Amino acid sequence: MADLFLVLSKTIWTFLKPETWVVIAVFAALLCVWRGWRKSALGLLAVLLVGLMSLAIWPFGSLMIRPLEARFPAAPPLPIPPAAILVLGGAEQANITQMHNLPATGPAGERFMEAITLARRFPEAAVVFTGGTGWFLEGSKSGAEVAQRIFSDAGIDKERMILEGRSRTTWQNAVMTLPLMDRTGDGPVLLLTSAYHMPRSVGVFCAAKWNNLVAWPVDHRDGGVLQNWGWRLAENLETLNIAAKEWVGILAYKMTGRAAPYTQSGGAINCTPPQD
Repeated sequence: MADLFLVLSKTIWTFLKPETWVVIAVFAALLCVWRGWRKSALGLLAVLLVGLMSLAIWPFGSLMIRPLEARFPAAPPLPIPPAAILVLGGAEQANITQMHNLPATGPAGERFMEAITLARRFPEAAVVFTGGTGWFLEGSKSGAEVAQRIFSDAGIDKERMILEGRSRTTWQNAVMTLPLMDRTGDGPVLLLTSAYHMPRSVGVFCAAKWNNLVAWPVDHRDGGVLQNWGWRLAENLETLNIAAKEWVGILAYKMTGRAAPYTQSGGAINCTPPQD
């Protein structure tokens, strides 16, 4: 059974999604028509139309996601080789993999690409993956199983892999993976996830008592506001959804004590900030 935090987070976010509010606005307009409130219905539809047209042309999501992605530098310098490359789940598509018997990834597939590149660059580092299904009920194939096949197909020795396949939230990623890290040597752990997800992930891993982390963000979504002008409703709405989810997630994790403060120097994370 999913824990209460998982159930609440998935349920509440469904109602907070920007796209959900579009549907609510349409239903509200229809209700106004049914009740004979013609002016109210026209007003709602006008606001909805202007909002959707603005979103299609102007990349509001890029403005929201930029502060998240700008927090940590890409490919920061590493004074010493890492002990482990830790990949957070979310890029894999387990159901599609199960259906077609081929490893499938979504838009965040760069997580795997960069992990493979780093594994070849640092052949002594353990390759760690954490991720289950991400939903209420466990599926027939976990994200870790998909990751194992992707890494194996890329020529990474199974002995280097540490796979955690039960977690379904970022908090569970951190808590369930930490006990498995005894198998790694001394040295920094590269935390590899999408750039927009990195600020929340670092706070969560610090709260779970991780140390010696180096943020290694990939899968950047902000290509610049001026470059994203045009008629791009679907893309802009997706970016807006992602950015809104992260900001809501950061707030929720802080309110529930599942994120801790930290300082950074480049990509290096200090989970014990100095006291004033």
